[in-house]
Amino acid sequence: MREKVMSLSEAAKLIRSGSTLAVGGFALSMHPMGLIHQLIRENVKDLTIMGFSQGIDADILAGAGCLKRVESPSVTFEMFGLAPNFRRAVEQGQVEVRDYSETAIMARFYAGSMGLTFIPSSAMLGSDAAKYIPEIKEFNCPLTGRKYQALPPATPDFTIIHAHAADAYGNVLFPPKTQSTYSFFSFHEQLFAWATKNVIVTTEKIVDHEDVLANSWANLIPAFRTVAVVELPFGAHPCSWPHLYDHDLEYLQSYVEASRTPEGFQKHLDKYVYGVKDHEEYLNLVGGIGRLMKLRTSGGIAL
Repeated sequence: MREKVMSLSEAAKLIRSGSTLAVGGFALSMHPMGLIHQLIRENVKDLTIMGFSQGIDADILAGAGCLKRVESPSVTFEMFGLAPNFRRAVEQGQVEVRDYSETAIMARFYAGSMGLTFIPSSAMLGSDAAKYIPEIKEFNCPLTGRKYQALPPATPDFTIIHAHAADAYGNVLFPPKTQSTYSFFSFHEQLFAWATKNVIVTTEKIVDHEDVLANSWANLIPAFRTVAVVELPFGAHPCSWPHLYDHDLEYLQSYVEASRTPEGFQKHLDKYVYGVKDHEEYLNLVGGIGRLMKLRTSGGIAL
């Protein structure tokens, strides 16, 4: 095995303009926001992102002019309403949308993980999805005559996730509370990893390999899938990470308000993304360790 520890900038440079990314997380939880910010600083453009449900990850990329297409069931700010930059970019024809249901997008990742050229699904029959997604083809089962839709496989160039812990070789650990209470979180990120050979993981902490051996049941993404590991505490901020820290509601509210206009969003981007040299400066800007520790949820995870 070889160590794959990199700086955030080094990891971001692996991703070229025009790449397709499977982005871990759900709505306003667990997205690898530190890496997303760095991709914007590196001026990576024309990205296609796929996932189970997008939020501020897709929105900030759209506002920064880095996003070409989204293939996801939703882009949502949950209690804050619609994603302002994403909606504006779609309305102006700057970002394409492939609107797959949750069941359909997961089926596509299954197909990608198995090397299939398509996967049959009835999840979106009865909807107008096939009218707006030319990659979907309807057909009849040769055995029963039943109607299905052939969905294309999801084969991202990279899967990017933020994790609780990983070792230097790229073994990624999902602790017990994440595997049980939030089992769908760990499962869909594991499935994203199966569909690509290039996983970039930012992690709250890098642990010794002995910790992986002692907790092998938690090693849901193995080292051979991983190309880069970045230690990045609070790397999902302002999103939450279950049982570690909550959403930064104050920051999210200010982001949504700033994003009501392109000019307001640009000021936000200049301050929080372009105005800092790295993730550490960003964390200091949003309040530093004193404020961040207030986001910690009680009874955090122990491996």
